[in-house]
Amino acid sequence: MKNFANILHDLLNQRGINQKMLAEMSNTTEATISRYLTSDRTPRIDLVISIAQALNVSTDYLLGLTPLQRKDTFTDEIMELIACYDKASESDRKVIWALLDKYQSSTTKIAAAGQDEWDSKDSVSRQMAVKNFDEK
Repeated sequence: MKNFANILHDLLNQRGINQKMLAEMSNTTEATISRYLTSDRTPRIDLVISIAQALNVSTDYLLGLTPLQRKDTFTDEIMELIACYDKASESDRKVIWALLDKYQSSTTKIAAAGQDEWDSKDSVSRQMAVKNFDEK
């Protein structure tokens, strides 16, 4: 898991921003930003908020609590899908994952059908796991 210093460093590189620029944007000093980048100091909550606003990311992302840089990344449609998924039974969730199987990349496949391992050569394995679950 990345810590604040790693995430901040990555964001500065992605945005092409140096420490001095971020310090000005977040109303702090360059030395303070430097200390955060070297993990010498942990930022106060008000500075976490200022830095997040300056870099246009959520505080949760900056603190390593979520992989999504912004909360508003989700459309209303996606939020509705999430709400529906949260209400689905365990067997319905397994069916949903079986349906989504063909859209997932092989590096992000999740063994959501109760499997310990995902066999990328056998997409039927997830469907069989769903079938077996429904039969129980």
